[in-house]
Amino acid sequence: MDQRGMTRNELANSIHTRFEVVDKWYRGDISKIDLDILARICYVMECRVEELLIYEAP
Repeated sequence: MDQRGMTRNELANSIHTRFEVVDKWYRGDISKIDLDILARICYVMECRVEELLIYEAP
């Protein structure tokens, strides 16, 4: 978002969800991944899933 000059509010409006949802993704404060939200973010941001998520083994 920062690289594209898009605000969290603009992204929330673009993917038709609440600001709070995007804000949690932005801060990395998600406990469950909603694949629909993930897909919409990737579509709007024109990116791949692995650009948004990082798997860290316990």
